[in-house]
Amino acid sequence: MAFSKSIKCGQAPATCNFCEEETKIKWKCINCDVLMCAKCKDKIHAKLKNNKDHNVIDIKEVGIYRGDLDFSVLKCEKHSGQSCVMFCVSCDTLVCTLCIGNIHNGHVLVETRRGFNIRKDKFKSDQKKIKEKIGKLIDRKNKITTVYKKNSATYKDLAKRIDAKNVEVKKATDKQTEKLKSELNKKWRDLPTEEINKLDEVIVNLQGLLRSNVDDIALSNDIEKLFIDSSKLSSALKVAESNLRLGTISFLPGQIPLYSVGSLQVVSKNGVDVRIVKQFQTDISRAFFLSFCPDDSLWISDASVLQKVKPVAHTLTIESTLNLGVYRMAVYTTTGDLLLVSDQGSGLKQISNTTGKLSDSIYLLQPGWSLYSALHVTKDCKVIVGVNSARKLWPATGRRAIIVMNQKGEHEHIYEHDKYNIRLFTHPVSITSTDTGNICVVDELNQDSRGRVVVLNMDGDILHIYTGQHDINDEDKLFKPVKIDTTPSDNIIVTELNNNILHILNNYGHLIAHYNVGDIGIDMPFSFSFTRITGQLYIGCNNPEGSSEKAKLFEVHISGC
Repeated sequence: MAFSKSIKCGQAPATCNFCEEETKIKWKCINCDVLMCAKCKDKIHAKLKNNKDHNVIDIKEVGIYRGDLDFSVLKCEKHSGQSCVMFCVSCDTLVCTLCIGNIHNGHVLVETRRGFNIRKDKFKSDQKKIKEKIGKLIDRKNKITTVYKKNSATYKDLAKRIDAKNVEVKKATDKQTEKLKSELNKKWRDLPTEEINKLDEVIVNLQGLLRSNVDDIALSNDIEKLFIDSSKLSSALKVAESNLRLGTISFLPGQIPLYSVGSLQVVSKNGVDVRIVKQFQTDISRAFFLSFCPDDSLWISDASVLQKVKPVAHTLTIESTLNLGVYRMAVYTTTGDLLLVSDQGSGLKQISNTTGKLSDSIYLLQPGWSLYSALHVTKDCKVIVGVNSARKLWPATGRRAIIVMNQKGEHEHIYEHDKYNIRLFTHPVSITSTDTGNICVVDELNQDSRGRVVVLNMDGDILHIYTGQHDINDEDKLFKPVKIDTTPSDNIIVTELNNNILHILNNYGHLIAHYNVGDIGIDMPFSFSFTRITGQLYIGCNNPEGSSEKAKLFEVHISGC
């Protein structure tokens, strides 16, 4: 079968090579070398033998297409002499056979051509985002320039106000200096008279006591009189001794605080500051799980003991203790009830904040799912769980997903595959959600705890995948995220396993900043929870393997995120 191969200029409009009527050409099959309308593509070309193996491209790409791509030229960056044979979707990278055996076993792997299409779609998406970002940055630049010109008078006024404050502080200092000198002069003039008068008073009092037959009393056997008068004599002597300790005038210099003048503060969106407010010693070995309650108490657990504690001054008051295996937990922000995955049978359990009783919750999994791997309660009290269809975690077989349930326990959404029908998650271990509706998941990729942060929108589309910060994480120091939460300003905060770094991301998963809390004395942060009113952050810490120490808990103030 022969078909026209091109759309000729200067002639009648080209028609579909199948129906020969439709002039709205939408597709071209590279293998058949035919031009098609949308209707014939679906009704005729789709019925051709081996059509699934044909390469059909959008007519807009004609001229861009350069024939079959040769993927054999792709060489592995890590293993010299090895060609890349697959694309790892979990790690977003090309892999050779050695890579698959050493690192990527159990990951989601697809053929290189499919990986190319995934990357191509992402490239187009990123290209679009970059153009949009450039436009926004230019708009911001123009706004800043306009504001700068408009507010130049304001900055001059600020300089005048600073000078005026300087004059005010100087005047106040001069006034206080004159007041102190005046007081000193007065005390100096009055000092001899005051001291001499005190001495005369003491002398007269003591002489009076000596004249009152004290010798006779000392020799007398009048017991009652001796006790009474001896007490008077001792008291008078103490008064005399205290009055004889004459005071001297001293000048105690004070400090002039810088903030008496004022300060200039520029708030950086990329700057993060963490300050310890309080430090507590817990009664458990490790603070694996931590959830803050509306009544200012906290649930903490080391996976075998569950405690409800309340910070009082610098001490944790233990309100209740349960010997209970805890694997995941989260608090209803409205009631303070605790949802948890425990060793007390299948299904989510619930502990009442008022009665403290453990009971079954209404949140049940549908048949086919056997394991809860993550748990989160949103601000509007929806429950999100990470689930697994297999009893064993590794190798990563079976179905892996997250499920959103409403307050009635009904399953609203199951996020399992992306638009390419590729598995979204390997092993979700921690979940949070943002005010914008995005769902943020710590996804563990290997038994060695290496992982990533996956951010989805409400439609289940991947907005971003964060795999660590290149200044911190490399092949020798892998990114091993363990816990994730949302900050009061709707950003995301992530802790790493046995690492003192907090990763601060925006609500789309892009890095804003990172902070080493080890610099302020917080070692091995593991779990954390924000207070909903004050926005303070509580950080529960881990301990080295084999340590007999109890876990530390910190209340910190975090700004800039």
